[in-house]
Formats: sequence, C-alpha cells, structure tokens
Amino acid sequence: MRRTLRGAVGSTAVAAALFVGAGTAPAVDVQEVTDEYLFELSLSQFGTTRATAPYADVLDWSSDACSWSPDRPLGYDFTPACHRHDFGYRNYKKQSRFTEANRKAIDDNFYSDMKTVCAGRWQCDGAAWTYYQAVRQFGAS
Repeated sequence: MRRTLRGAVGSTAVAAALFVGAGTAPAVDVQEVTDEYLFELSLSQFGTTRATAPYADVLDWSSDACSWSPDRPLGYDFTPACHRHDFGYRNYKKQSRFTEANRKAIDDNFYSDMKTVCAGRWQCDGAAWTYYQAVRQFGAS
C-alpha cells in the first residue's frame, strides 16, 4: 500500500511539475548570449546562427551590411563581418552597454572577422585595415 501511495504521489508530482512548467521558456541571459554570438562563435557559426535569428524577441538581428562602404571591396566579401559588427553595435546599444571600451572590442572583433575573410591576402588585408580605421573614426556616430 505504501509503495502504491508513494508511486501515485510521485507520479502526481511529476505531472504537476510538467503542467506548471508547460509553456514557460527558460530564462535567457540576453547579455551572455549576445557576447557568445559576438565573441565566441566563429564567423561561419555566427552566419549560421544569424540565419535562424534565435531570441528575435530580445536580440536585434537587423543589418545594413557594410553601411555606406562597399560590401565586397576588391571582390572580397566583408558582408558576414559587417553583419556581426552591426549585431554587436545594435545589441550593445539596446542593452545599454555601448561604452567606448565595448565599442573597441566590437570593432577589434570586426577587424579579426575581416582578416578571416582575407585569409592572408595582402590586398584584402589592406582593405580590412581601411574599414577598421573607418569604424574606429566614425562608428560611434
């Protein structure tokens, strides 16, 4: 009898937990997720993640690519790097974390992403340096 009662109570507790938990999403630390996407994923992984736009209700996935600069200078496609750069700026601003130190970290990551695209090609590296200097000079405006 005890065993049956324990089993029934246990089953009821599990069912209640499932019912109460139904429809509630686990809490997400939006700043932590932003930092992971921005600084921990490879550029390729970021592109794949961006295509699915997770947490679209709290993260800004919009982008104008490389803004007023060509997306493909000298034929090198900086669009993925520009997408991640926009993601960083827009979400850090949205999260009230857009300090000069954080802006520099986002810009440095942008430069690293462009260098990944360049893969050691000196003309591309030169274009990446120019784009980096432009965002350092004008990116906060």
